[in-house]
Amino acid sequence: MRLLFQLLRLRFLTPRSLLLLYRAKKKHGNNLCFLLNFSANYYGTKPAISNGTHQLNFKQLYEAVLNLSFTIHKKINPSKRTVVILICNNTINDIVTLYAIQNLGLTLILANNKLHHTEILKIKDKQQQLCYIFSSTLTELPIEGIINIDDLIADSGKENKKELLSKDCSGLIFSTSGTTGEAKLVEKRTGEFYWLQSFADLIKRTSIDKRKSVYISIPISHGFGYTAILFTLILGKKAVLSDSKHENITNLLLQEEVDLLVGVPTTLYKVAEKLEGTDHFIQSIISGGAPLNETIFNKLTKVLSKEIFSMYGSTEASVSFIANYEELSKNICALGNPLLGVKYRLEPLANGEKELLIQSTLSNVSTLSGWIHTGDIAMQDAIGNLIWCSRKDSMIIKGGVNIYPIEIEIALLRITAIEDVYVLGEKDQLKGEIIIAFIKMKSNTIFNETDIKEDLKLVLSGSKIPDKIYQINDFEYTSTGKKVKPTPEKLAK
Repeated sequence: MRLLFQLLRLRFLTPRSLLLLYRAKKKHGNNLCFLLNFSANYYGTKPAISNGTHQLNFKQLYEAVLNLSFTIHKKINPSKRTVVILICNNTINDIVTLYAIQNLGLTLILANNKLHHTEILKIKDKQQQLCYIFSSTLTELPIEGIINIDDLIADSGKENKKELLSKDCSGLIFSTSGTTGEAKLVEKRTGEFYWLQSFADLIKRTSIDKRKSVYISIPISHGFGYTAILFTLILGKKAVLSDSKHENITNLLLQEEVDLLVGVPTTLYKVAEKLEGTDHFIQSIISGGAPLNETIFNKLTKVLSKEIFSMYGSTEASVSFIANYEELSKNICALGNPLLGVKYRLEPLANGEKELLIQSTLSNVSTLSGWIHTGDIAMQDAIGNLIWCSRKDSMIIKGGVNIYPIEIEIALLRITAIEDVYVLGEKDQLKGEIIIAFIKMKSNTIFNETDIKEDLKLVLSGSKIPDKIYQINDFEYTSTGKKVKPTPEKLAK
């Protein structure tokens, strides 16, 4: 009965939708593009995707995907084992190319356009099959044979085409890593309805089906961004996109009457700054990809909306937990409740802490039947709520005491003069590790290390007070919003 209710909520059980879904599955088989076919026939000329100056409705999007599929096939004459690396920049052309490659049943590797070309070459070198690189932004890099996406799409409207499609699932691989180190490739499941239970639960708990226009600020090369685009289209909503060069986000969001924001905390914070004082349309916020902090949470809920949700997950496990405003306002590190189809357990470590392990129907191919080690330390509070503590590999062990950077960061951000922080451990011969804090001060405030430490002593034990505090002009972030360790030249003079 629960599944029937979920299907009803997703409008998959009306006679018309069932007929259209049956036809789409018959035409595309297990290929994910059956969802595009369904949406094209069900939502028709409703706006599907827009960047403020150019827009495609659902029928036009599906037609563009089929047209480009023919052009790509003619260009590279692929086999079923062909691999395509798509360098993404959140443009409409990128979205069309993504689905065209999947429509042909090819293995697709998504990579962010901010990757260094040497990292792209490393990904290509790992492939044992014939591999092509598609991009619209990196064609000038010293990589041989990059195929220009914009040129392909321009060519796709010049001749009559026969319809080319595959009924096989297309392999989908994400390139993921931390702030340093080689890219790790994670293959996701595609096709069928394995995601339906979790998706319907997400809708029930967030009511995002009530929204009309969704601004997706996280790159589609990230699992969170890819999922956000796909689910927006399934629900018949307009996906609003902007590439990294878009200069006026405020006008875009107001023009498109965006009422739902999806992104990483740092990007959402910047959007809130730009919309502050405007008569915006934002009603809901979904944050993911990195933990929220109190500064960002307070800004978002004050300027935009208190209907805010924090998604916890990973590339390997996909979205696994959702925390709402009530839970986050009590503890900014609350993970919330697991989605339907997600199981979890806390595995004790040698140091007495516990690592969060997840088993999910949304897991990647290699861990589908097993437990995923998230690398995150978690705990349960007095009433059983799950609380995120830190990354396992970021825990500081100072004089035998286990210290979580997030606890110190939260305390620092409660000091009114501080805008942003980053805390880490540094090797020390006597103490094992010492605590280093990098601090960005708010404008028109004065940095005073002694005063900051005195303020911290009111809320933290002595062992948790940073040994060194540096003022920084600004922080850098990865393409998915994760803070990068500051370099010496970034420190304030």
